[in-house]
Amino acid sequence: MVSSLVIVATGIAGTGAVYYYYKYESLFLAESKQMEQDAYKIIGSIELEAESKLFVLGNYVDEDNFTEHLRARGFSDTLNETGITYYAYIQELKEPKGIYWSHLHPNEEPKTNESPYSTWKKRDFLLFNIKPLVDDTPYAGILEASTAAGRNPGSRSKLKGARFIVYARRIAFEDDAFQLVLAKSTEKLESDQDELVKSIQALVLVTTLLVLLAQLAGSYIVLSPIRRIEDEIKLIEAGEKDFIEHEYPSELNPVKSAINTLINAEKGQKKRYRDALDNLAHALKTPLAALQSSSERSGENESINQTYVDEHIQRMNDIVAYQLRRAVVSDHNAIVKLESLRPIVFRLRDSLLKVYFDKQFTLDINIDEYARCRVDYDDLMEVFGNLLNNACRFCESKIAVTATQDVDFLIVDIDDDGMGFPDNNPSQLLKRGMRADSKTDGQGIGLAVSAEIVENAGGKISLLMSPFVGARVRLHLPV
Repeated sequence: MVSSLVIVATGIAGTGAVYYYYKYESLFLAESKQMEQDAYKIIGSIELEAESKLFVLGNYVDEDNFTEHLRARGFSDTLNETGITYYAYIQELKEPKGIYWSHLHPNEEPKTNESPYSTWKKRDFLLFNIKPLVDDTPYAGILEASTAAGRNPGSRSKLKGARFIVYARRIAFEDDAFQLVLAKSTEKLESDQDELVKSIQALVLVTTLLVLLAQLAGSYIVLSPIRRIEDEIKLIEAGEKDFIEHEYPSELNPVKSAINTLINAEKGQKKRYRDALDNLAHALKTPLAALQSSSERSGENESINQTYVDEHIQRMNDIVAYQLRRAVVSDHNAIVKLESLRPIVFRLRDSLLKVYFDKQFTLDINIDEYARCRVDYDDLMEVFGNLLNNACRFCESKIAVTATQDVDFLIVDIDDDGMGFPDNNPSQLLKRGMRADSKTDGQGIGLAVSAEIVENAGGKISLLMSPFVGARVRLHLPV
């Protein structure tokens, strides 16, 4: 969250900097446009007097009205006043670059045949070092005054080095070339610039705070499912719950499925141990009784049939080995490993077609390569071996195996066109301990064993009617 906040804040600050640049350029451009309009007004109001070689107002221009217009546009009345803002002058382009007009003296007349601007001590001017313009392209920029001259030393010290927005335009009268220079103080522009900086800083700060609040809210919302699943796991550890039950976003479903599968596998393992011990105790009763009987007869001086004893001892060894194989999961990683179902079913189909070679039927497999479940490989072989063997025994001509993906389970349907399951509660066929002679005509004895394996893995088996009007065994295998 901190890193993303830094990235967002940096992006907002960068956007603010770009906005500041373009906004500042637009403010400067607006000032330049206004100065350009003022330049056209001045050029249209003056003319070059041939005798004095000075620019004066045309005969058609009223001096008072012109002066009032300049004052309304913000031109200063004198350079000596405090807070000078705006003024204009015309300068000769060639050396000695004399001053030929100023808005402060728009109708100046020469005295003693000498330009009143030839001696700077008689007038106050701020001059700027502008490269002489060679075409009609105007100049616009921000410059510092290069010269501050006048009768008031205080005025010179205040004005020298001041920053101005400068607009210059080349004008030609007769054979002479001049440039009109307009200079406006940057005080207003800098004031607008400061306000813009403060606004952008406030905007960046407020936006960053809003993004931070949004991130905190988003993080709380995103992490709340993780906190809920953590609370459920703690309840499971405390023994108050058996499984993770609540619905979670799709990103957490694999975690939920893996944990529930692990819990189911652990419970299934314990159940296998109990069942194996029960089976072992029950299965050993008969050979132990036989050995005990043989021992009693030997106590009565009867000869012991050693072959008989060895057979029962071997039988006991086989029983113990078989029940141990049933109880122990050889691969401890199988409880979390995903097994692909397609190769197992195809392998079993090849074997069953050889076993039932004398029976004419088809076994269609509709399972794609992405169908996987969290069940031990050997258990899958045993479950599908039993179920497919039953389907082959009782089908007429057709068997179909179809797999579809659900959120938490891989659903597998095994359909045949045989006689189907009995109508009176077929789920009884899944109970442990049922024998073949206790069933009506239907699927084989492997149903109970298959149901135990699937339930221990966290899935379930349902007995339904197939679309072929036969038996359908539906398996929900955990993913």
